[in-house]
Amino acid sequence: MHIGMRLIIIILSALVSVASYAVDTKNYRFHQMPETSYYGGINSIVKDSVGRIWFSGTDALFMYNGHTFKNMSVIGPHQAPVDYRKLVSDRNNTIYAATSAGLYRFDYMQQKFELVLEGDVGAMEADAHEGLWLILNDEVVRFEDGRTTGKFPLPDTVRVTPFTLHLSCSSDHVYVGAYNRLLRIENGEYENFAVLDNDNAVVCDVIEDTSSVYVLTRNDGLYVLDNAGKLKGTFNLPEEYGHSSNAKELYIDSNGIVWAATQSGLLLTDITSGETKLLTSDLLDKYSLPNNSVWSIYPDPDGGVWIGTYGGKLAYLTFNDSEIRYMEPTPGGLNFPIVSTYAEDAKGNIWIGTEGGGLFRWNRADNSFSRWKQGTGGDKSLPSNMIKRLRPDGNLMYAAAFNGGISTIDMNTGKVTTLPVYNAGTHQLLSVYDFEPEGDEGFWLTDPDAELMFWNRRTGKVENVIFHDDAGHKIRLRVESLYHDASGYLWLMTHDGVYVLDPASKKLIRRHYLENYPHSVNNICCFCRTMSSGVWFGTRGGGVNRLAPDGTYTNYNSNADGDFVNRMVFGILEDTSSGDLWMSTDAGLFCYSQKDGEIRRAGIDISNRCGAYYVRSCYSGSDGELLFGGTNGFIMFNPRRFHTNPQKPRVYFTGLSVNGHLVVPGEEGYPLRQAVATLDGQSGRGSVIKLSSKQSNFDIGFSCNSYLERDRNTYAYRMLGISDTWTILPKNQQYVRFVNVPPGKYTFQMKAANNDGVWGDHVSSLSFKVKPYPLLSPFAYAVYLLLIILSAYYVWAYMTRRKMLEQQLELEKEREKDLNELTQARINFFTSISHDLKTPLTLVIDPLKQLDSLIPMDAPYRSYVELISKNVVRIQHMISQLLKFRQIETLKVPLDCKPGDLIKFVGNIFSLFEFYAGKHHIETEFISQMESFDTRFDYDVIEKVFTNLFSNAIKYTTENGYVSVRVGRSAQEEIPDMDAPADVEWLSFVVTNSGEGIPEDEVGNLFEPFNNHGTVKTGFGTHTGLGLAIVKELVKDMKGSISVRSTDSTVSFVVLLPFVPCKDVTTGDPVGEGKAYDYAAAEIDNMISDLDANEKTSGRKERKTYDILVIEDDAQLRNYLEQRLSPYYNVYTAINGRDGLAKVEKVMPQLVITDLAMPEVDGFEVCRRIRSNIKTSHIPIIALSALGENQKAGIEALECEANVFISKPVDIDYLHKQISNFIKNQNRLKELYSKKFVAEPSHIAISSVDEELLKKAVGFIEENLENEEYGVDDFVSDMAIGRTRLYQKLNDLTGMSIKEFILDIRLKRASQLLSESDYTVAEISTMTGFANPKYFSVCFKRHFGQSPTDFKMNPDAK
Repeated sequence: MHIGMRLIIIILSALVSVASYAVDTKNYRFHQMPETSYYGGINSIVKDSVGRIWFSGTDALFMYNGHTFKNMSVIGPHQAPVDYRKLVSDRNNTIYAATSAGLYRFDYMQQKFELVLEGDVGAMEADAHEGLWLILNDEVVRFEDGRTTGKFPLPDTVRVTPFTLHLSCSSDHVYVGAYNRLLRIENGEYENFAVLDNDNAVVCDVIEDTSSVYVLTRNDGLYVLDNAGKLKGTFNLPEEYGHSSNAKELYIDSNGIVWAATQSGLLLTDITSGETKLLTSDLLDKYSLPNNSVWSIYPDPDGGVWIGTYGGKLAYLTFNDSEIRYMEPTPGGLNFPIVSTYAEDAKGNIWIGTEGGGLFRWNRADNSFSRWKQGTGGDKSLPSNMIKRLRPDGNLMYAAAFNGGISTIDMNTGKVTTLPVYNAGTHQLLSVYDFEPEGDEGFWLTDPDAELMFWNRRTGKVENVIFHDDAGHKIRLRVESLYHDASGYLWLMTHDGVYVLDPASKKLIRRHYLENYPHSVNNICCFCRTMSSGVWFGTRGGGVNRLAPDGTYTNYNSNADGDFVNRMVFGILEDTSSGDLWMSTDAGLFCYSQKDGEIRRAGIDISNRCGAYYVRSCYSGSDGELLFGGTNGFIMFNPRRFHTNPQKPRVYFTGLSVNGHLVVPGEEGYPLRQAVATLDGQSGRGSVIKLSSKQSNFDIGFSCNSYLERDRNTYAYRMLGISDTWTILPKNQQYVRFVNVPPGKYTFQMKAANNDGVWGDHVSSLSFKVKPYPLLSPFAYAVYLLLIILSAYYVWAYMTRRKMLEQQLELEKEREKDLNELTQARINFFTSISHDLKTPLTLVIDPLKQLDSLIPMDAPYRSYVELISKNVVRIQHMISQLLKFRQIETLKVPLDCKPGDLIKFVGNIFSLFEFYAGKHHIETEFISQMESFDTRFDYDVIEKVFTNLFSNAIKYTTENGYVSVRVGRSAQEEIPDMDAPADVEWLSFVVTNSGEGIPEDEVGNLFEPFNNHGTVKTGFGTHTGLGLAIVKELVKDMKGSISVRSTDSTVSFVVLLPFVPCKDVTTGDPVGEGKAYDYAAAEIDNMISDLDANEKTSGRKERKTYDILVIEDDAQLRNYLEQRLSPYYNVYTAINGRDGLAKVEKVMPQLVITDLAMPEVDGFEVCRRIRSNIKTSHIPIIALSALGENQKAGIEALECEANVFISKPVDIDYLHKQISNFIKNQNRLKELYSKKFVAEPSHIAISSVDEELLKKAVGFIEENLENEEYGVDDFVSDMAIGRTRLYQKLNDLTGMSIKEFILDIRLKRASQLLSESDYTVAEISTMTGFANPKYFSVCFKRHFGQSPTDFKMNPDAK
C-alpha cells in the first residue's frame, strides 16, 4: 500500500476519534494485588489448573495463591541463573516455562519444575490443540507429549537478529514475525502473510478475530489487516520522550476494544469508531493502573483480565465490577479525612466540605483538586475550616461553617465573600449547621445548641425566632436541619420530633412525633424527600422514621437479620431509578428495598474503609451517583451501574501444617506424598492423608480462584465425621485448624462465595485418616486379651487368698473386741474409782494445806509434807483427765466453732509454755508459713489438743534441748484419703522436741490409754496418763489425723486438721476466746508445781554452775588459787594478760581474777579491754597486786573499772567470800529486776557499757510497744548485734532470753499503766502489744503472781 493511502487512513482515524467517544473508561477499574518483593517488569502471566496465578519477570518467577506470593525457580540453588521468556498453560492445564536454558514443565505432584527440552527458548505459544510452538535457537519448533513433533526452519530470506522473532498462535493459525515481515504457517509451510511499510518496524504481537488480524509493532504503532493480509488501518502509539512508546502485547476484550500494552500506559482502541484512550496510573485514583509501564496482558479463563507492569505490579480487571469507589485522604487530592457535606456545580464538579480541613473542589474531568481554607490570605481565605453545609446558587457556592457564618465562593474566580452573619451585638460570626433561604429576605439558620435564627438580608442582623403552638405557648427547639416544602411551610428536624411551621405567621402547623417510644426514636438528625415513598427521617439510635404520602408516620428500628436494631442513621439517599433508599449508619451502609420493604446490610460496604460515617454527610449526584462521607474520606457508587460477579469460585488448598509445621511433599515423617492442592476430590491409594496419633493437630490452608475484591470472598467448611453442619469462616481467614482429632476417617469439605455472595457449585475435599494411639492398635488388643486372661487368674488367686485372710481377720477382730472390752472395763473401773476418790481427796488436800501452814520452813520433815502435796495434786490431775477422756469418748459433744485467727491462737498457747521452757534452758521456736489463717474452730478443743502436745514435748525434753512448732499447709500426699468439701484447706502442725527417740514397735501404743512401756526412755510411755489419748480422740472428732515420727534424737507429733477459710473474722477480742488459755494455764501450774516439788525433795547437792577465770603469771600462785577454788567453781587459768583476754571471750566466765603486774599485757589493760568489749563488759573483775597497800595502784585499778582491789598476799577465804558475794548479788539483782514493775537498767548493770546497752534495748521495745508483731527478729535487727551474742549478753545481765526480755518490758509497762492510769485492762493489753486481753491476763499472772484486775484493785501490790 502506498504511503499516501496510509496517511489518508491515519487522518480519517484521527477525525473519527475526535468525533466519537465509544471507549467508556469508567468500566476499566484495576484492582491491584498485594506488593511483591520484585521490582522488575512482569513479562508473562498464566493461571494454573488449581486457580493460582503465576507470573514471571526476566529474572524471577512467582506463584500467587490469593494470600501470599511464593518465589519459584526452575533451577536449583547452585545452578547458573536463567532468563524467563514466557509462561504458558496448555489445554491440559500444564504449566510450561520458556527460558534461556530450555523448556521446563511444572510437576503439580511434587511442586517443582523439570527440564523437558534443552536450548534457548525465545518465544512460546500454545495452539488450539494440545501442542506448544517454540522459537528454539532461532528455529520454530512444535512440542507435544514431551517430545518435538515438528521443526520449521525459517526461510533464508528472513532477517533474524536477537529478540526480533515473534510467535503467535490463534485458533487456526500460527504467525511468525521477523522485523516488519509477518509469516503464517499453513499445512506445515511458511507463507508471506504481510510486509509492513516501515522497514524498521518490529512485530511484537499478533491477534486475530473473525474479520481482522491485528499486528502490534514495538515502536511503529498498531496495524489492522484483513484475513488476506491487506492493510485496513493503523493507529499510532502514545509518544514518550519525543518518539513512539515501546509496545509489548495485544488483547481484544468482550466489548471489541483492542488493548495495547505500552510503556506509557494501556492504549484502548475502538477499531469501529477509531477512538483511542490511554489509561495511565493516577495516585489519586486507586483503581487506575499501578504503573504506566505495562508489560503483559493475560485473559483469565475464569473471567477478567490480568495486567503485569514494571515494578512487579499485578492488577486484575473485570467488567463485572460494580464501580464502587473509596476516596481516601491523599496528598495532592482530598488531603483531609473528615468529610461533612457535598454539593455539585453545573460543570459536574463535586464540592466537598470537611470538618477541619476547609473546602475542596474535585474536577471530575481531569481528576484534580482545588482547595479553600482558613488563613491563606487574600480573597480565597475562608473564615472557618469546619464546613457544615454547602448550597449552590447560580455562579455562587454558599458555605455554612462552625464559627464561620455563611460565605459565598465565586465558582469562576474562586473569590470568597463572607456574609455579615454575626452574633447579636458583636462581630463574631455565628456557628451555622444548616440554612434555608426565605426568598430574597434572608436565611433561616440552625445550630443544635441555640434557638432557631433568621438572618435578615436587608438589615444584616440575626434574630432568634420563637414559634408558638395553638395555645400560644412558646416552642423552644433544638434544630438539626430544615427545608421548605412545596407549600412554603418550614420543616424542622429537631431533637424532639419533626415540626412543620408557617414562616409568615410563625405558628405551628403540625408536629410528627411518635408517642410512647424512646427518646432516640424522635431525636431526628437527617432527612430524605423521595419521589414516591414520602419523607424519611434518620434518628440518633432509633433507626429510621417514615412519613408516608398518606400521612402515616412509622418507625423502622429492626430488620429480619437483626442488625438494624437501635441504629444511628446519619444520612439517607434515594436511588431514583429503583426507589430504594441507602442509609449510612453507625454500623455501616444499609439499603431499604422498595420492592419488598426490607432493610438489609449493603454488601458493597467494606467495614471502616472510610472510617465512621458522618452525620448528614451524603449527596446524590446528577448522574445518579451516591456519596456518603466519613471520618476517613467517602464512598461513591452508582446503584444503576451495579453488576453481580457471575464467577462461581472454586476452592483450592494452599498448604497443610501438622503441629504447626508446614508440610513439604515427600518430607520424612509427614503424611504428604504430593502437593495438597492436587488431592482435591481424589480417591484411591495415595489420596488419603494418613496422620499418626501424634499428628492429630493440623491446619488446612485454602484460597479460591476468584480475585475480584478477594477480601470479600466467603468460605464455608465442614469435616464429615465430626459434623455435617457447614461453618462460615470470618473474612480474610486463611486456614482452618483442627485440634486433638480422635482416631477415624474424615472428609474435609469446603466451598466459597465470591465478593457478591455467589456460591460456587464445586465442593473441594480432602480425605484424612487419623490412626489410633498405639495402645488402641490390633496388636495392643491382643496384648489386652492376654492381660485379661492373666488378670482373671490373679483375681481367682486373690479371691482365694482373700477368703483365707478374711478368716484370719475375723479371729483378729474377735481378739481386738476382747481387748477393747477389757480396755473399756478398765476405763469404766477407773472412772468409777475416780468418782469415789474425789470425796476422800477433798479431806486430804485441805488438812495438808493446814499442816503446811503450821510446819516451820526449816523443819527437817517439811519435805515429806511437800512430797505428799505434790503427789496428791498429781492424783487430782489424773482423775480430771480420766473423767474428761470418758466424757469425750461417750458423749461426743458437737464442736462449738467460732471465727478467729487459728495461727495466732496456737502461737499464744505455745508462748505460755515458754516460761516453763526457760526455767529448763529449753530453746523454743514457733514457725508458721502463714502470718494468719482466719477460720471457724472450737477454741476449747484446739486448746486441749495443743496444750497436751506442748506439755508432753517440754516435759520430756532434756535440759538445754529444744522444742519447735511448725505450721503450714499440708502437702497433697499428706492429706488423708477422705471426702472433704472443695473449699477445705488442710493445715499441718508439727510439734518436735529433742531427746531420745521412741522404738518403732512402741509408737503405735502412745495414744492408748494407760499404756506403760518401760523401755521408752524419753518418758512418753512411762506414765499412765491420758493426755495423748485425749488428743487422739479430739483430733478424730475434728476429722483430722495425728501421727508420730521418731529418730534417734527427736520426736515429732504431726497433726493434720481440715479447716474452711472464712472472711467474717472481726478484729479485736475473738468471740471464741471466752475461757481460752484456762486449760493451758492449769497445765503449766501443774508442771511448775512438779518442778518446785522435785527441786525441794530431790535432796541433790548443788552443782558447780559458775565459771571463774584466774589470770596470774606466777605459776605457783595460779595453781594454788585453782586448787582452793575448784571445789566451788569451774576454774580456768591463764598465764598472762594476752592469754587471759583470749580465754575470757572463749569461756565467758561469771567472774575474772587478774594480777595487775604481768608481762606483755598487764592487769590494767585487761580491765580496760574487758570493759570496752560489748561481749564481756558485764563480767565482774577482782584485781590482785603485789604492790602492797599502794593507794595509787588501787585507784588506777578501780579507774579501769575493776570491781574490787585486793593486795597480795591474798587471804584465800576473804577472796572466796568476795567471789561468793559477787555471784549472789548478781543473781539477787536479776531476780529483783524480773519482779520489779519498772525497768531500771542501772540497777543491774556492772558497767556503763552494759547500762547503755540495756537502755537502748528498753528504748527499742518501748518504741514498738503497741506493735504486737514486734518480735525477736525485729529486736535483733534494731540492736544491730548478732543473735547469739545478744542472747548471751541479756542472759548474763538479766537471766532472760531475748523473747522473755521483750515480754518482761511489755509487762512492766503494763504494770505501770495499771498503777498510774485509768485505762481498762483491755485497753492496756492493746497498748502494750498483746493479741487479746485474755492472753495478756495469763502472761501477767504468770509474771507477777496476780491477775491485772487484782493488781489494779490491790493498792499494796502497786
